[in-house]
Order: sequence, then structure tokens, then C-alpha cells
Amino acid sequence: MNCWVGIAAADHVAIGVAEGFAMFAHGRHSAVKNVLPGDWVAYYSPRQRMKECAEVRAFTAIGRVLPGEPREREMLPNMTGWYRGVAWLEARPADVYPLLDRFSFVTDRQHWGMYFRKSLFKVPAPDFALIAEAMGTGTVFRQSLKP
Repeated sequence: MNCWVGIAAADHVAIGVAEGFAMFAHGRHSAVKNVLPGDWVAYYSPRQRMKECAEVRAFTAIGRVLPGEPREREMLPNMTGWYRGVAWLEARPADVYPLLDRFSFVTDRQHWGMYFRKSLFKVPAPDFALIAEAMGTGTVFRQSLKP
């Protein structure tokens, strides 16, 4: 089991949560094939929409990848992308700022945004647990770690 952070606008994350799926890197197959069934995913949303709008800077969804292979779906007319099914948990958004000094992967607090410029990256389970706790889903995540 791996833990991942995906980056997407909050509006796009809401669509994925409502329809039970996750896409990464604008639907690239190379990104979605790295995320496997049983893995955990949390989305960080820097903004509400993709371009020029309100900043969010929060984790906006958290869930576990469902069994099955990546599949394709239409994202926009004449544009398809690859996705995986995800069982999203009911969670509250979590502001990134209180977590930054606690993340092991953020080694330069002054340039913390650089860590979130990728569309998908793996994080250690203890860092993911911080996200889960902040989103109110820590108990569910901790239980998934038990054999």
C-alpha cells in the first residue's frame, strides 16, 4: 500500500468525488498506472478552478483506490483521460499551512510550494496520517494499516 497526493483544482476534485474516480496529470496513463488498488490518495487543491480564481490551499478529498485496472473516460468533448475508481471518504477540507512544519517531505519551509508542483507524488504513511487526521479520517486510515 502506498500513499499519494494528487494536485487538482477543487472544482475538478469535486467531480471525481461525486463520480467515484481519480485522474492525475490531466488523465495521463503513465500517472494513473502508478497508483494501485488499495493505495490511499489525498487531493491537494491550490485553487478553486484551474485558472485565475480564489486560492484554496487545502487538502480537499481523501480515499482508497478500488480494485480494477485504469480505465478511460471522456474529460471534455474529444478529450479522454485515464482514471481509477476510488472510495472517497466523507471528510472536511484541511488547510495545508498547519501541516507544513510536520511533513517529513517538506525540508525547505520557505519554498514549500515546490513540493506541490507535481500532479502526483508519493508520501510516507506518517505524513499521509497527518493529512487524514486533519481531514477527520485518521481513524479509518490507521485501521487500514493494521494487518
